[in-house]
Amino acid sequence: MTDARILRTRAALHKAITDLATQKPVGEITVSELAETAGINRVTFYKHYTTPAEALADALYSELSEVCRGGSPAPEIDAFTHCIYTALDHLEERRDLYTIAFSDQVDGTIPIMLSRFLTEVAETYLTKRRKRKPAVPDVDLDVAAAFLANGATGAIRIWILEGDMSRERFFENLPLLLPAWFQAEAAAN
Repeated sequence: MTDARILRTRAALHKAITDLATQKPVGEITVSELAETAGINRVTFYKHYTTPAEALADALYSELSEVCRGGSPAPEIDAFTHCIYTALDHLEERRDLYTIAFSDQVDGTIPIMLSRFLTEVAETYLTKRRKRKPAVPDVDLDVAAAFLANGATGAIRIWILEGDMSRERFFENLPLLLPAWFQAEAAAN
């Protein structure tokens, strides 16, 4: 079981880094500034993370994991699409932070984190799909998952940066972009 002090420190760091990253790119946030905002010292910060970017990626990854675990997908929606759909709530709530992160031409922490997260979701989904009919084609699941996740990350980037695309419009486009075999299970039900 994790010590309550560690949990409190992590929660303070997550709140501080997400607050700061809503104001400026993570590459401009110093460890001293983050530690001060979190109400801890630099030594304590370094017991948890090596950089503010690492803290931000961990905070957002945790938030995404939480929202994607919530609820089960409707029968006509696969788990990967369901996760993207629920993640859009998180992205919308933190639109200012993601706008800064996706606009940053120097630091790729957030796009990399989002791609890693969606790759794991896609790998889990495709592994389960391989055991059901219709089966996933004989493709390397790691490659397929990364392809789907990076495509979704790119689409999310446009959704965030354009700022005027609705969730509904996003999901009108998504089935047109996914491979037919990916959606075959929903069509078979």
